[in-house]
Amino acid sequence: MFDSLFSAGSTVALPAWAALGAAPWLGRAKPAIWALTGIVIPVGLALAYAWLMATYWSSAEGGGYSSLSAVHALFQHPGLLTAGWFHYLAFDLFVGTWIAREGERAGIAPVLLIPCFALTFLFGPVGLLAFLALRVAPACAALARELHRRQPRLAWFGGLLLVAMVPALVAATVDPRTLNGVGVWVKPLKFMASVSLYALTTAWLLGDLPRAQRGSRTERTIVAVVIATGLFEVAYITLQGALGQASHFNESTPFHAVMYVLMGVGALSLNAMALPLAWLFARHGGTLAPAYRLAAVLGLVLTFVGGAGAGMAISQHGGPTFGAIAGGAVLPLFGWSATGGDLRVAHFLGIHAQQLLPLAGALIGMLHLPFERATVWLASGVYAVLIALAFKLAYAGVPLFSMVA
Repeated sequence: MFDSLFSAGSTVALPAWAALGAAPWLGRAKPAIWALTGIVIPVGLALAYAWLMATYWSSAEGGGYSSLSAVHALFQHPGLLTAGWFHYLAFDLFVGTWIAREGERAGIAPVLLIPCFALTFLFGPVGLLAFLALRVAPACAALARELHRRQPRLAWFGGLLLVAMVPALVAATVDPRTLNGVGVWVKPLKFMASVSLYALTTAWLLGDLPRAQRGSRTERTIVAVVIATGLFEVAYITLQGALGQASHFNESTPFHAVMYVLMGVGALSLNAMALPLAWLFARHGGTLAPAYRLAAVLGLVLTFVGGAGAGMAISQHGGPTFGAIAGGAVLPLFGWSATGGDLRVAHFLGIHAQQLLPLAGALIGMLHLPFERATVWLASGVYAVLIALAFKLAYAGVPLFSMVA
């Protein structure tokens, strides 16, 4: 019976997806197709799902949603597994119809939506992500043009690093090698993203300065150092990742020892460029909104203090962690230790002060809050305290995870 139900669900869903993809070229039939794929069929599948769950829920011993093992036990029963298939079909078809409607409203060419439909049917959320990427593409293109107008060389550099992340992501998917329990491509990807964001933020901030400062010696120095040091850091870290070797704290040969020292000099020089940029804002930013100008100056100073300070602390300690269990749990995405103190938390807060505090200053100015400058000082002070607290927790061997557990 369950095999028949599974086949029946697929037999209904596949023609519905085909009709959804063809709907833009079927004239007056399109509203009827959307009603069918967005309401009628999902409701029918949902009713079948509800019946299967109500009938067989009690049959799955130890099944439920409280843990991964409970979910595994739940879907050991063929009736509940079939219900899961109907759940998948109903929601994906509903989301596909929403994509079709939103795509037409946004003026996206129907042919571009077809890959989104295919991905939604096959991989669910991946199709939704593909559509959302299409949806924001015009805004991203406008942002890229604005960044190029403000500082073309940094815009190109940051953009090329983002493009370089694509083959690195592919490599991370197909390359099973690890280094100290972490995929060899994780560190190159992190540095590509971090240096790109630093370069693009610097490009944006330089564009806020008066035209008289565009092309000044200070600006040219900032741009040259960011590109040279950023390129060196990313290139060497990527090379070492491809070779399956450590880039940081690698003194196994004279060559690696020299390169590690140069990496430290490069990272410090890269972070140090926040200081002349802060000076340019402080001296020549008189036409900018006062709250934004002050927040940019303070954010750039904290970028150097927190980012470079944490980097030097990590180097002096010989690693970022204190009291962490080797191979122990880490926070998802960030990779920070969940079993001991980690200086990378302070480093993260420091380098991103360059983005967060200017954004806060711009928001304070837009809202016309009373005592704008005092509010900026307060926000910056709180941020500085957070960086200091992150340092304290790291040296005390306390993981950030314990603060949010």
